[in-house]
Amino acid sequence: MGANLEMTQLAVITSENVLDALRLWHGGDIPQWPLSRMRLGLQIASQKEAYSSLAEADAAAQNRAILSLGLAALRKIAPGAEELLRARFEHQRDVMAVANSLNISEASVYYRQRQAANQLTEILLQLEEQAGAEWHNRMSARLELQSYAHLVGVEKQRAILTEALINEDDHFIVALDGLGGIGKTALSDQAARDLIKTTRFEEIAWITAKHTHLSTLGRLQIESGRPALTFPMLIDKLAVQFELPDHESSSQLQRQRLVKQFLHERACLIIVDNLETVADYRSLLPELRKWQRPSKFLLTSRLRLLDEPDVYSVSLKELTAESAFELIRLEASRAGFDALAQASDADLQQIYDAVGGNPLALKLITGQLRFHSLSHVLERFAPAETQVTEAGLFDYIYREIWESLEDESKTILLALTQAGETGFSLEHLVEISSLPVTTIDRSLENLILLSMVDLTGSLLNRRYRLHRLTEVFLLKMFAEE
Repeated sequence: MGANLEMTQLAVITSENVLDALRLWHGGDIPQWPLSRMRLGLQIASQKEAYSSLAEADAAAQNRAILSLGLAALRKIAPGAEELLRARFEHQRDVMAVANSLNISEASVYYRQRQAANQLTEILLQLEEQAGAEWHNRMSARLELQSYAHLVGVEKQRAILTEALINEDDHFIVALDGLGGIGKTALSDQAARDLIKTTRFEEIAWITAKHTHLSTLGRLQIESGRPALTFPMLIDKLAVQFELPDHESSSQLQRQRLVKQFLHERACLIIVDNLETVADYRSLLPELRKWQRPSKFLLTSRLRLLDEPDVYSVSLKELTAESAFELIRLEASRAGFDALAQASDADLQQIYDAVGGNPLALKLITGQLRFHSLSHVLERFAPAETQVTEAGLFDYIYREIWESLEDESKTILLALTQAGETGFSLEHLVEISSLPVTTIDRSLENLILLSMVDLTGSLLNRRYRLHRLTEVFLLKMFAEE
């Protein structure tokens, strides 16, 4: 997933590392490999009730806290080894003085010192493994249950997203955008799980603004009646996940200050899923900017935030035919649906031709094929059909956006239903729509931000096209009007 991710993996502890840290017991330059970069160091830094002064100190002080923890454990199993290390490094006694006090040779002191460092290293490894497992379980519990076995066809976007989040100097607000059902939640979940395996962040929080559920019958179920996520609700959810002090008398402003302070004192990753369902989400971005550095935000949204200059945007496109075939066969195999899992590429191509590479649509069809023939299921997505029989899917992905569009935007969408895979140029759209170029420019920008129109081509030759599922929806809508 990239060299930067590997650099943030949990540090490998060796006796040489431990000896370097012991030599710097009283300060000095921080080693290239500070103990405080371990998950154990991050855990100690958060335990202010136990290490109040050290938790607020620098990496060298945290190193000493880790060594003290390890030495205390070493004393229980090998008191002599612990005393030797403290004499040499905490009390800074030279080798000859230690040798005379123990009535042994200097060479024996060095040998015992090496053995003691090896024992301390083993203890620190055990403590690190335990701290890492506890943190991993705590962070994983904040995520939702995985809806996928493994991701298909998004390897490039996964690497780009992870690299942006790992970067410690830039990209503090990252937006993952795309049509409904395109896989934004799944990719964000995978990115969070990738980062849980590192020490890049001290805390990870997941806030879901909207829930959907895909039944085994291939039916889309959308939770209704849920209020849009508001800024106060976001504050409350973060306070709960971060386990911040909660007092009945505390005000919303006090909780907000606590959350802001928490995010400024440690590197956290906050994931807000389905940003478009956040009430007045545009007003949320200025607030998030106040909270960033060192913390980061990952926002998933159907709305592209390309007009926000400090937001790093990653767009998800529909799957290629090859990846769509892989996803269908994977979903069929998971459900024991051998007939579909073993279907030919020619049969699966019919599915792809009908709905394109939208993962949600592909999963819906996979579920429906357990009860109906391929031809019967595909008929529901045929442009000739005048009734939107897949209302649940289309309502989920398009209905709200469609009702907000102006007539000029609908005219452009109608023209683009004929654009095919190659798309239309701006000049061609002007020619066939009979709209002023300024109107087309404005409408295209809006449609791109809404993820309704896909931008292809090169920097010098832009072309505009539709997702296949968008085309099917539009043809049905225009047939009804």
